[in-house]
Amino acid sequence: MEVKEAIMAILPELEELEDVDFRQFSPPYPNLLKAFLESGKKGLPEFERFAGETVGREAVAQVLLSLLQYLLIRYRRFNEYNVVKPTIKVLLTLKGWLLENGFEREWEKVLGSFAGYIVSMLPLIVENEDPETARAYGSLIESLTEEASERFNDEYYDELLEKTREIVGKIPGEP
Repeated sequence: MEVKEAIMAILPELEELEDVDFRQFSPPYPNLLKAFLESGKKGLPEFERFAGETVGREAVAQVLLSLLQYLLIRYRRFNEYNVVKPTIKVLLTLKGWLLENGFEREWEKVLGSFAGYIVSMLPLIVENEDPETARAYGSLIESLTEEASERFNDEYYDELLEKTREIVGKIPGEP
């Protein structure tokens, strides 16, 4: 199966995924992904309908979470910058899908598990992107970290938020 093509069919708007090496990605529901790719349909809403008709809508969350984990592995293990922006976009997509479908508890688990990783990406974004793009991603990361700090009321997340605000505050140009 062409994993990259299937992922791109599900998330065609995430053009940054084109630069990701998917040879080691072993997604859940490979037959579902293959069938979706062969159907010629595109987009997350179409994938959700397709999954709902075959294996169940929950498969969408599992595929997105698996993709997020894979991107984070590429980032942590192989130090690949090209996965940073898609990781954040997949995280936001997963958040939206989970909250829209009543899986708030699952979103809390994802947020708690991955907040530290996204904060660790922020210095790389600042280093590799123009200030406007860095501020946009910094704002997103700050918002997610603030959400984690408020939800979990834990010193770790408070420190992440402080670190995020410090990094965002040092981005050159207008705030």
